[in-house]
Amino acid sequence: MKPAWLFFHLALLSTTSVVVGQKLADPILLWPNGAPGSTGVSDEDKPAVIPFIPTADKRNGAAILVVPGGGFTIRAVDHEGVLVAQWLKEHGITAFLLRYRLRPLYGRNDWVGDGQRAMQYIRAHATDYGLSTNRVGAIGFSAGANLITDMSLNTLVTKPDAADPLDGMSSKPDFIILGYGAMRIPPSADSAAIANLPPTFMYGTVEDRGSQGGMLEMYTRLFRAGASVEAHFFRNGIHGTGFALGDPVLGQWTNLLHNWLLVGGFLTNKPQVPLSGVVKLDGSPLSKGMVILTPLENHGMPPVVVYITNTGTGELGRFLVPQGQGPVEGRYKVEVRQDATRWTSNSREPFMIRMMEKQRNNSLTEADLKDWGAYLRNRDLSPSIENQVVYPRQHPADKRDYVVTVRNGVEVLIEVFSK
Repeated sequence: MKPAWLFFHLALLSTTSVVVGQKLADPILLWPNGAPGSTGVSDEDKPAVIPFIPTADKRNGAAILVVPGGGFTIRAVDHEGVLVAQWLKEHGITAFLLRYRLRPLYGRNDWVGDGQRAMQYIRAHATDYGLSTNRVGAIGFSAGANLITDMSLNTLVTKPDAADPLDGMSSKPDFIILGYGAMRIPPSADSAAIANLPPTFMYGTVEDRGSQGGMLEMYTRLFRAGASVEAHFFRNGIHGTGFALGDPVLGQWTNLLHNWLLVGGFLTNKPQVPLSGVVKLDGSPLSKGMVILTPLENHGMPPVVVYITNTGTGELGRFLVPQGQGPVEGRYKVEVRQDATRWTSNSREPFMIRMMEKQRNNSLTEADLKDWGAYLRNRDLSPSIENQVVYPRQHPADKRDYVVTVRNGVEVLIEVFSK
């Protein structure tokens, strides 16, 4: 019988072998002949990236520069770096972990320059890594979020004829992801400059008050400027959670992020197209509900969900999905969901349109209020449906899925039947 210490020793060896087997790629120097302004020869004087390359069967051509935080005095390279890059790699995204310079050895211009150079390196070597140069984003945490926002606001001028090929590449990310950190945008920055920021995804927690204030300020500036922004702020959670892998609550933010990347078209090289059409149930326009179009051919796109509310679309049952939210061309499985059998939006009722306009203008008279009350008493606002009704096939007896083909500029007629 083997002694207990031997079993422990063997288990320790087994665990150690797993850790040793996790070999990362060697860092790639961003300036092989020395970074501008370098004051030494240690790793901390040599900005670099470490690539995390998906297998060929997973690779989708997108790339993300990963910038860990640490107050510009350290880099939280593991939980805000390696773990993030590995998650991106598993989802088909080529990740590049940035080693940027820190204070007191260096200052803001240096670490922002390191981020800019890293973006240029990725684009300059896009062919080597199988990437699309227009789907290169950046994710930053805490101070790293500040860095990528700073370099997005302050982009380098490209120099197509420069001797260094990297100088001919754009330093601006195509999208940015901010984890519990942001940049306090100068009051002097005009709305046009803020609106020109890349599409932005934000994650934070209310408990992390030190970061949340700056994030809320930046979100408000982006929102007011009409920029593309999506934010998810959880109630609880300390600073520095990274991707919160394994957390049943905060860990959901990576799913929200993945959906955002899908919807934004960042995980496919095929262009999104606008989509218009009409939805009918038993020959009549669908009053209220939704249509879910699930791609059968391009798995780099999410389902396209169309809400039928009969507001501002002209013909009843008509819908219009703008290009930025639209599908790519191809075949889609159709599912129709009915939320009501009797529904008329206020925007379609001539009487309600007139009353709401008077209410906005503060011109309602006593006679108007009397007529409005009588109109309300005559409306049937009782429930019209017992539960949501789902139509997964065009006809109930069909054995095959209902499939439509999406083509740019071609309207679709989606029609399902209850019998």
